[in-house]
Amino acid sequence: MILKCNNEKVVNLVKYFETLDFADKLRLSIDMLESYHVKVKNDNVLEILKKLLCAVDEQYNKTKFLNLLNYKHLLITSAQVMELTEKEQNIFVFEVFYNIYKVLQK
Repeated sequence: MILKCNNEKVVNLVKYFETLDFADKLRLSIDMLESYHVKVKNDNVLEILKKLLCAVDEQYNKTKFLNLLNYKHLLITSAQVMELTEKEQNIFVFEVFYNIYKVLQK
């Protein structure tokens, strides 16, 4: 975690996010950026994440469709993100992007 201003909800979500495998991190990030309920929008980052997921997940590479019903643990996390305030969502998305960046650095 890099921000000290995080509240308990965001800290818990970030800790859970850090336990996910890389493909699940990408799936959740794509879902958040495509969601109507999450106010953070960045089409350039979304395209990069989709290309990364194509390289990591063979099933997504075939269909180009992300169905979170197949990933119940991500569906619950996505719902928790939707419950956050807009400021908390921004902080969480920043933490998520930083976490993915750290994984790519390795």
